[in-house]
Amino acid sequence: MSRIIPGHLGTPIGKLGKTVYRRTNKKVFSYELTEAFKETKSEKVIANRKNFGKLSKFANFVNKSETIKKVWTKSKLKGNASNRRIFKYNYKTFHLYGISSGIHILPTNIYLHNFSASLDHNRLTVSFSAYDVKAGFDSKFADFNPPYVIVTVIHAKDPVNPENKNEYLNVMLEETIENIRFQDEKLFTHTFDTPNGAFSFIDDYNTVIVFPGLISIDENNYPGKWAECHGLYTKGSHPEIIPPKQPVPIERPGKKFLIEYS
Repeated sequence: MSRIIPGHLGTPIGKLGKTVYRRTNKKVFSYELTEAFKETKSEKVIANRKNFGKLSKFANFVNKSETIKKVWTKSKLKGNASNRRIFKYNYKTFHLYGISSGIHILPTNIYLHNFSASLDHNRLTVSFSAYDVKAGFDSKFADFNPPYVIVTVIHAKDPVNPENKNEYLNVMLEETIENIRFQDEKLFTHTFDTPNGAFSFIDDYNTVIVFPGLISIDENNYPGKWAECHGLYTKGSHPEIIPPKQPVPIERPGKKFLIEYS
């Protein structure tokens, strides 16, 4: 790879023979194309590519919220774009369980306690609180002030009818809340303003997961703090948990590594 310095003839962009010129962050780089290769027919490789695409599409969908995009941009996570940060943040969980309740639409910041969701054909109502049953009021909510943007992503998958051409479906709801503040044990409950029949698609899928997020914004609609938690199944359940691989004890002359489980 080489960088191109603009000259009297202008800046090259595009393909010339086996050389491709691309602009990245106002700089132009050249790439040499590799020889054509025979695409694999391995079912495992094809399945991995397909799964990779599922997470990529989910991350891109979540990133369509301008507020969520600002949160990921503000976070100090690796990645040169907000959708790539969403992808990388969730990749480990996705690799094991696909799009499951362990996926997050916001990076970890403040935890939403006692999350619940009620979803039928017409309405979605979510509830959560700042109160931890064991620890009491979560002090991180003390300066978590309105106005808020409440955002929820619904992911439906596993079609009831195998011939359904839509393998999965994503829905995003986002509304601004002005005059509500978290209190000790009081549940924060919100019903989204949606038309009747907005969620009739839930009958077409065996698995439906609701992912919540609450973002405190300033007068310029820029996020300050945000609260989130894992997703919740309103239909279906989490895949079987894969136990972590246990290390194998090693013992040889001069070295010993023993493990005992009880």
